[in-house]
Amino acid sequence: MIDYSDWELRKLSVDAIRLDKQNPRLPEEMLNEPQKSIIQYMIEEFKILEIAKSIAKNGFFINELPIVAKEGNHFVVVEGNRRITALKLLRNPDIAPPRKKHTYSRLAEDVDTNQWEKLPMYIAPSREAVAPILIARHGSEMTSPWQRIMKMRFLAGDVLKKVPYEEIADRYSVPIAEVRTAAATMLVREMVREADIDDDRKDKYLSEKFQTSTLTRFMETSSFIKKTGFQVNGAALQYEIPKDEFLQIILRMFKDIADETITSRNEVDERKKYISDIFEEITSGKKEENTFEAEQSESEPDKQEPRKPKPRKRVEKLIADTLDFNTGSLKLNELIKEGQKMSVGVYPNAGGLLIRTILDLAVQRLYDINGAISETVDQNGLTLGLTKRINNLHGRHGDWFESTAIRKKFQRFVAHDSQSFVHIETLNDYVHGDYGRPTTDDLRNFWSQIEPLIEMILEED
Repeated sequence: MIDYSDWELRKLSVDAIRLDKQNPRLPEEMLNEPQKSIIQYMIEEFKILEIAKSIAKNGFFINELPIVAKEGNHFVVVEGNRRITALKLLRNPDIAPPRKKHTYSRLAEDVDTNQWEKLPMYIAPSREAVAPILIARHGSEMTSPWQRIMKMRFLAGDVLKKVPYEEIADRYSVPIAEVRTAAATMLVREMVREADIDDDRKDKYLSEKFQTSTLTRFMETSSFIKKTGFQVNGAALQYEIPKDEFLQIILRMFKDIADETITSRNEVDERKKYISDIFEEITSGKKEENTFEAEQSESEPDKQEPRKPKPRKRVEKLIADTLDFNTGSLKLNELIKEGQKMSVGVYPNAGGLLIRTILDLAVQRLYDINGAISETVDQNGLTLGLTKRINNLHGRHGDWFESTAIRKKFQRFVAHDSQSFVHIETLNDYVHGDYGRPTTDDLRNFWSQIEPLIEMILEED
């Protein structure tokens, strides 16, 4: 049993502490993503705003102190990633996505965020030492429910490290059968990950929302085990039918679960019949001993490279100056030329305003060259708002767009339910809002969004 009373309690910098790339809440593909991407994902998926509101109103409760572990030269949050994310955003709203910055800024207005410059945190001797706490708190749904696959990934991580099942079960206080099920499920997922199927299907099958409980119910039926010789042995999955046939069966099960052809509500007899039917359809009756082993994924450490003299580089412009734009509008041409002289990172606010203005004039020009300029004003002769004019393009003049892809791109740009940061409302916030300062990446993304529209109105020389 671990003696937690020995763990040091130390005040650490909230701004400097790192979120956990190996947090089981995160999708596996984020294992090597930068901290900015992790923060963005946490905001979108885990109700960080609600936590930030609670902290701003009630303070940071002392019974919720984070647990960290030292990895390399940095401390990493192993327990408490959501709360630390909320604190980071309250202390520095600029790290939020553009459409969220003003929200966190307003929350922080009436709070002295300096009180959270440093926060008491427990320092665990290792990441592994924290694991029993995570399983106890989250795996049993005492705090917030982890999806089944998240807990399985945690247990299976030790399996892939060749830790004996008995030791894993004892460490996390779970039955050995649960460890074995976690290992089998994760190995089958790795088999799907390596399969030669299209990315859309793979993303669907490996989604954190995929019903793995249904998968395990079907794989653990006696008929499936008998027909395949399926078993897990340590970090290896073993079966006794040809590789291609076994993979076809697994992919078929994933497809039918994703399509809800089979569900956890199927009775035992229904599961047996389903398995019998797909085996009759797919298998040849051949016997062949096979083993599948998955390699353990490891995150790339955040390296601190030695300082080197930086070569002088060409200053990147807001709009690439390698192209000439003749839109037929003198003012629009001049604004684009000014954008080609403006450094993308030096004047971010001016850059946001300029891109918003260029978009407005480009939309107006598109109506003009198609003989529909009258549609851009209301009954009083006043110009309609930019969002309204873009929406009218989709509703009335979809044929003006050179391709369906471009049209759909602009539909998403103004869609009410869009979660994208590259959105008309973000540009509007830059112009009319009190908060929000575009980053270099934001400006690049917005220019990339509107450039196809500029190309639609170019005149031939």
